[in-house]
Amino acid sequence: MSSADLREELNCSICLSIYTDPVTLRCGHNFCQKCINDVLDTQDGAGVYTCPDCREEFMERPMLRKNTTLSNIAQHFMSVLPNHEVGCIYCTYCDLPVAALKSCLQCKSSMCESHLKKHDHSSEHMLVEPITKCPVHNKFLEHYCFQDSVPICVTCYQVGEHRGHRVGLLDRAFKKKRETLRTIYKTLTLSRKETEERVQHLKQYHTEVSEKLSAGAEKVTALFGDLRRQLDDLENQVLKEVAKRGDRLSVLVSDLIQRLEKKMDELYSKMCYTEELSQVTDTESKGNYFCKEDEEEDDEYDKEPYVMDDLDEGLISETLDAGLSNVMKVAQEVKDWREYTDLLLDIDTAGNYLHVSEDLKTVYWSEKNWNRPETPQRFQSFQVLSIKSFCSGRHHWEVEMSKSVGWAVGMCYPSIERKGDLMVIGANSKSWGLWGFNNKFFLRHDGKQIVVSPQNGSCRRLRIDLDYEAGQLSFNERDDSVRHLHTFTANFTEPLHAAFWVSGNKDQENCVVRIKRCKKVK
Repeated sequence: MSSADLREELNCSICLSIYTDPVTLRCGHNFCQKCINDVLDTQDGAGVYTCPDCREEFMERPMLRKNTTLSNIAQHFMSVLPNHEVGCIYCTYCDLPVAALKSCLQCKSSMCESHLKKHDHSSEHMLVEPITKCPVHNKFLEHYCFQDSVPICVTCYQVGEHRGHRVGLLDRAFKKKRETLRTIYKTLTLSRKETEERVQHLKQYHTEVSEKLSAGAEKVTALFGDLRRQLDDLENQVLKEVAKRGDRLSVLVSDLIQRLEKKMDELYSKMCYTEELSQVTDTESKGNYFCKEDEEEDDEYDKEPYVMDDLDEGLISETLDAGLSNVMKVAQEVKDWREYTDLLLDIDTAGNYLHVSEDLKTVYWSEKNWNRPETPQRFQSFQVLSIKSFCSGRHHWEVEMSKSVGWAVGMCYPSIERKGDLMVIGANSKSWGLWGFNNKFFLRHDGKQIVVSPQNGSCRRLRIDLDYEAGQLSFNERDDSVRHLHTFTANFTEPLHAAFWVSGNKDQENCVVRIKRCKKVK
């Protein structure tokens, strides 16, 4: 008996592998102990047990007896397998298991190196890579069922379960599958390379963003530190002024108290003298009494009444106003910094011939096809949207163009078409835009155009204003001043994204569009 035949005899009919702890039923058939126990477990409660091979019935769960001889043979066969490669295809003619090098479709056999040398090499005997045999019909698996995606033998599709299915030769199906896999591999390799480049760009962008955020945090800390310092200085300045005014008032009040106390003493002396004179009875004294002046001397305090200074609140108010003015300047810087945000481009929407800068703020046409993955969000033209959307409030942002040929800027709903003629800005009811093409400028919405004439003739810098609740989208020429071009009025029903369209060709310098900061208006 050849090794292939011996191998088949040592296969369990349930798992189709070499026996593991083989046991025997009363009918004489052998199975792996675990395999037959699993089968019998499924038959519990059915009232009868059957053998998977001969269908002999048992009223009670059959006793399993270990087949020691078969177990020893299986273990010995396993021990002589090269590297214990159970799934290997072996020579049909060798007594011991030897790996086959080729299979002959004419002889329906597999051969090792020694038997292959003795084999007939005529054209009728087609040699192929070692082929596994069908476990059902014991024939070579030389065909492939495309419907079930499995290799089969000739009997499987002629009279077996694959009858009527779309079938082809295994070798041809393998070659076709290999070509398909190679194409997929090339596509995956290219996609992986692009993804790796994008990851590198994103990492670099992340680093730049982190640096900007760190710089922004330092700026905010410095601004608020300046605020606190100026407030502290202003507080100290006002407190010093108050203390200074308080010291002056204290000196003045103390001096006035001393003078008034002196006056009180003098008045008391006069009171005593007056009372003494009023008690005189003899004639001489009476004469002396009339010699004195009846009227009191003028009081220096009565002649020039002393006016006490009050706390100069006007001076303190001026000090506060001057200090708070400086504080408000710093506070305005904080406010401006908070209200300005970055408007970044969404590379997942960019067409394949658009180059988007690493900071996601600049876009221009490139003759290189970036072969980005095709997704429902990606435009099939030279168009890209912003990541940020606006669904409320008032905002304005600016954009600069290096040339005035072949560009469009505006806003659109996220539900805008991504393919076809209606996907470009202004060609549909879901977008509004300003176009610059060959030094001609016009506004577009829902396919309708309005020609405009910029004052400087180039329209290199624009400001776009959005008032979402009011339903107004304005385009302005931005130079030293702001010149209004046109305002669209609509009832916005979806969030709005900034939209850009940039064309070009390899024979001329292409337009470069760069986004400036976006600001929320209160």
